[in-house]
Amino acid sequence: MSRGPESTLKKAIFALVILCLVIIAPRSLAEDLLAPILGTVDAPVEAPTEAPAPTESPAPTESPAPAPSASHSTEPSPLPTATGSPSPEASVLTSTDSPTAMASPTPVPPHAISDQSMHIAVPNSVSTDPRAHSVFLPRLYVSGVDTLLVCGYTNATAVSFNQAFPGVEIAGSGSPHFRISGPAHLVMAAFNSDMGARVTASSRAVPGSVVSFSFVALSKPSISQALCNDGSASNNRTISIRALNMDLNMVKDPVRLK
Repeated sequence: MSRGPESTLKKAIFALVILCLVIIAPRSLAEDLLAPILGTVDAPVEAPTEAPAPTESPAPTESPAPAPSASHSTEPSPLPTATGSPSPEASVLTSTDSPTAMASPTPVPPHAISDQSMHIAVPNSVSTDPRAHSVFLPRLYVSGVDTLLVCGYTNATAVSFNQAFPGVEIAGSGSPHFRISGPAHLVMAAFNSDMGARVTASSRAVPGSVVSFSFVALSKPSISQALCNDGSASNNRTISIRALNMDLNMVKDPVRLK
């Protein structure tokens, strides 16, 4: 029981000593001496003064980060809509003004042109031995036309000519019906090549046969048989093959050379 008054007395004396030190000592020294004792009291007082520093640090990470991301994400969205709205008009312009659209019209098939005027040099007849089974036609000439189609027919066995000529389309060589088309000068060169076109008759002599021609000016080369009748009738020609005036029993006398 005696220890209770002594402990209280010690505490009172210790408090008086501290109070005296606070009064007598300078303020800075008192603060240094009392800092360990009163540290627990001063700590919560200083905490609010130091708190704004850490609370301000996350501030720049909150608002600026989402703000530009939202602005960038929303700005490009009206761009496609703005460009998408005039797209029907732009598509119409591009479809009409693009070179592919201008080059895409359906090609016009070969056809006979309106101007069928041309100069044709074809003999009316050819004479040959009455016993001959073949004869070469003389050279034919056609001018005044760019692209030419020659359609032919014979009542003999066949009409044969060069069927491998560059730049020329040929059909029916070696048969009664034949066609040849291309640039006019190449067509006639192919028909007149070698010794010229040859008319043959296998079952009889060739005299008495005829060869008919139709010359047609075309827009582009073609050997379509449907085009043979699209030319002008004034451009049709017929060559008659006649026999020479000679007797089959004629005897030739020998001729003495000096």
